[in-house]
Amino acid sequence: MKFDLKTAKRMVNVRYYSSQAKNQKMFDFLEKEKARLSTLRGERVSELLKHYTKEATTSASPMAKALQGIYLKNKTRIKNGLPPTKSTQLTSLLGTPEMLMMGYKSIKGNKGALTTAEAISDSKFNSLTPEQKLVYLKSWGCPDKISLWHFISVAKLIRKGLYVWGTSKRIYFDKPGQIGKKRPITIPPFMDKVVQKCIELILHSIYEPSFEKLNRSFGFRPNKGTQDALATIVKTGLTNGMRTAIEGDVEAAYDTVEKDKLIAILGKRIEDRSFLNMIRQRLNYDYVDQETLERVTPEKGIPQGGVDSPYLFNIYMHELDEHIRDELKQYVDSLNEKLPPRSVNKNFTSIKAGKNKTFRLITKVKKSLASLPKDRKDPKVAFKRTRMFSLINSQRLLEHRKNRVSNSHPHKKILRVHYVRYADDWIILTNGNRQLAHVLKKRISYFLFEHLSLKLSEEKTLITDITKEPARFLGFELKGSGRGALRKLPAQGPSRRRSILAKKSGLLVWAQPDRKRLINRLHMKGFCDANGFPLSIPWISCFEPQVIVERFNAQILGLANFYLPIIRNPHTMGRWIYILRFSCLKTLAQKYRTSIKQIFKRFGTRMNLKSLQTISIPVVIKFQDKSYIKHWQLLNYQDVKDMNG
Repeated sequence: MKFDLKTAKRMVNVRYYSSQAKNQKMFDFLEKEKARLSTLRGERVSELLKHYTKEATTSASPMAKALQGIYLKNKTRIKNGLPPTKSTQLTSLLGTPEMLMMGYKSIKGNKGALTTAEAISDSKFNSLTPEQKLVYLKSWGCPDKISLWHFISVAKLIRKGLYVWGTSKRIYFDKPGQIGKKRPITIPPFMDKVVQKCIELILHSIYEPSFEKLNRSFGFRPNKGTQDALATIVKTGLTNGMRTAIEGDVEAAYDTVEKDKLIAILGKRIEDRSFLNMIRQRLNYDYVDQETLERVTPEKGIPQGGVDSPYLFNIYMHELDEHIRDELKQYVDSLNEKLPPRSVNKNFTSIKAGKNKTFRLITKVKKSLASLPKDRKDPKVAFKRTRMFSLINSQRLLEHRKNRVSNSHPHKKILRVHYVRYADDWIILTNGNRQLAHVLKKRISYFLFEHLSLKLSEEKTLITDITKEPARFLGFELKGSGRGALRKLPAQGPSRRRSILAKKSGLLVWAQPDRKRLINRLHMKGFCDANGFPLSIPWISCFEPQVIVERFNAQILGLANFYLPIIRNPHTMGRWIYILRFSCLKTLAQKYRTSIKQIFKRFGTRMNLKSLQTISIPVVIKFQDKSYIKHWQLLNYQDVKDMNG
């Protein structure tokens, strides 16, 4: 990635922290103004607030109960091995003011929720009924003036199947670090966002039980995320022994979705023609390109920017999830049936035989030593002792070799695959070789093209031996250790050792931060150069020192909270925390026109121990004629580690 000053300034946004610093300076004044302008709450108002607070915490709305009922019904059937029920009367559920208010409450606080879209074409407007025109004109610009009338009127049109989908606005964002490349975002009208959110909530209740049962899709689902996807790979033990990875990526995934195929997939679970027809009308969207000002109606694709777009894409790609679970697993099982009976690896048995032989020699030398005098200076005793210790050392080396070799034959093992998907990115891990991985890749590519009209990206779909080089997935590097995981077991028989190291079966897959990607991201934001050397950030050196420290602390905590729960070696975070810490110190040094050494002399704390030393910015806050001192301390690796347990 290349550094771009405009992008870096946008991504290192400190306006929030700057305003916070101003509020601290005016803390006493602001508190007095709050007291002066506040209104005394009457008893009647207090009673109403208590009543509605109690109602909100003890009971759910009728619409929430209806969605919960659909969800529990499908979950029970899937749990019992039965096919899910086909949902009906969804239009009557969607076309209620209460449902629309639920959708409005869910999106009103989202960033960019109040962004206006474009007006529909004149020909489309002229074809509307008077009722449709009235609702459209009043709801088109209603983000700040929404009322109960809007919900009632829109709900009425939905029940009649006459809801008017508006025209979206397509804008372009610069791709971070890729100068000249832009990412299109399609922004629908505000009321369309509300209706789309309601559709998404209904689809949640229908499809979430199936997604939870399969547990292979983790993108854009409630209570799921990147860490859940990685946890299934590195925390469950299901990938032990797997050494080959297929990193999958779909070309222009959202833009090439076949609308008719998506409706057909939805029709497998939904028996409500008017509801499906509404989704069909929603998919036949048009937008105005803000660069060319042209009105476009795409034949394919789901708009990136729609509230329900990611979940509709998940439903579309669920066909691939089921294909891998059924057909691909059946293919791997057929290969397992052709394998000869399992046999032990000859290397493993030869090492074990060598250990037994060495053990017998050690026992023989020990017996001969017992018959000799206990004088260590005796040449015979010294020779026997040297012989015995060399045999013990060779025994230990053989034990280490055995821990690095699988006990099963490399060509006579049961083949397994493990699949995880996050939106259009997916990965398959297998204990098979590259030849098997190429076959699996071809089968998946054929299925995507024939059944979903999607194309697998040959450039980004890589086959990797993770014991030699890492596979990259969702900002992490996945590696396979050169030996199986070791665990401590109690020593058997008479021994001075309390425990012994034993090897788990198979290789251990573990994760660490994607180093190349992290360097690119930090370089793109201006924290370091392309080689990872920390740099100062001139455009924030004008802010107060506590603002600078708090901004860098937010970056450090963000990185730590994302990576530490997943990675195997927490100390690897020290490098990235070092880059951010010294970028902060250099920024402060630029602010005060001095050196890092002088910054430590001025603000340094815990300087007696190098691993704990940091800086602390004291700030005096005045309140009610009293002064308080608050400290902003720059976090280091040990602080972050203690916070994350």
